[in-house]
Amino acid sequence: MTETVTQPATLGLLSAVERRQIERLRFAPRRRFAGRVRGERISRQKGHSIEFSDFRDYSVGDDLRRLDWSILARLDRPTIRTFQDEDDLAVYVLLDCSASMDFGTPTKHDVARKAAAAFGLIGLLGQDAVYLLELGHAGRRKARALRGRGNASAVDRWASNSKATGSVGLADALTQFAYSGNYRPGLAIVISDGLDAAARQAIRAVGARGHEVLIVQTLSALELDPEMEGDLRLLDSESGDVVDITAHSEVVRIYKENLNAHCEDLADAALKSGGRYMRILSHESVVDVCVRELRRLGALEQS
Repeated sequence: MTETVTQPATLGLLSAVERRQIERLRFAPRRRFAGRVRGERISRQKGHSIEFSDFRDYSVGDDLRRLDWSILARLDRPTIRTFQDEDDLAVYVLLDCSASMDFGTPTKHDVARKAAAAFGLIGLLGQDAVYLLELGHAGRRKARALRGRGNASAVDRWASNSKATGSVGLADALTQFAYSGNYRPGLAIVISDGLDAAARQAIRAVGARGHEVLIVQTLSALELDPEMEGDLRLLDSESGDVVDITAHSEVVRIYKENLNAHCEDLADAALKSGGRYMRILSHESVVDVCVRELRRLGALEQS
């Protein structure tokens, strides 16, 4: 008799189970940001009440529960009601697409793409303004804001189609984001391996421009514990530089110390700019680790 194996339902990069894990979560930034469009994020300030504020035109992704049906019936114009003491949080999903991310099994970029899809969906479900940006590719246009669960498929397509072929380093890409002048302060989620010597300064630059930085460092288990021995030729996937080394236990020990110091430096840069840091390895369950770690850090809350 042939046994039928039921595959888990998937909707793009995230399975139905993973979507349920994040269905009622939203981001909990440490600081308050001034919103350009009223959203559904209730202000933490005490002494205020939620009262009607104003009307604005409907945009794709808005919560239909806020639609004013009487105006629609009279004027044939979809209009959204907005309320006082609700903030529109800008959530920037910054996905590292540089060539160094194409390493490991699965690759670091595969992990990063799935994390990006999850974070984008959390922002949409929380009625935040979600901006999707690829780091590593030159000449990218300004991202537009996405709102509401109606844009979930757009987030998934963006993450699914992402390729780790960029030639711009992480530090340069983050610095360009920080000083572009295109984006108001918000929650900047940097999903990257972080393997750039100048990353610390770039993270601090993003924080100095008013953003709250969340570093999600994705690494391969082989990078943390390399199995190297003998004469090796190392190739930098971004610059093309070649280095010949002789690997032995002392070389591996020094490598691990330097890598750990660099990771600690990234975490310190995030914390000193008022942000947070977490790490995920390429063989781990992406959504499980992200939800667990970010809830532990206080970066996610129940909606």
